[in-house]
Amino acid sequence: MVLRQPGPKLVLSMTPLIDVVFILLIFFMLVSQFADWHQIDLMPQAHLSGAVSAHNAQSLQMLNDGSFMLNGQPVEDLQAMFAQLISVAQDITVFLSPEDAVKIQSVVDIVDALNEAGISDVQLSEARNIGLP
Repeated sequence: MVLRQPGPKLVLSMTPLIDVVFILLIFFMLVSQFADWHQIDLMPQAHLSGAVSAHNAQSLQMLNDGSFMLNGQPVEDLQAMFAQLISVAQDITVFLSPEDAVKIQSVVDIVDALNEAGISDVQLSEARNIGLP
């Protein structure tokens, strides 16, 4: 019986496979959308200040400590505040006045909450007291 000598082993290189995997990874990272970004429309106060009637305008101040003031009165419950704002009128305008140290994410969160409550006309205001009743 004649024994055959084993031939040279065939070695497969993993480098091309790794290259293809990294190229696919980069491709999917570039084309994927990780977050649902949306735009919030805010009109500056100067554009509509003459068009807003006094009974449909409400002043909402965001204080540095996280509390709110609605037309100069402190607010304890945000849901009650939203209900109060909606009960005033359907076409209400809310002038949002954040203090200087309020984070922008807090402003975006309150604008989102106002929009979800049905108040879509929100305007940013720099004035601390805009003279609303």
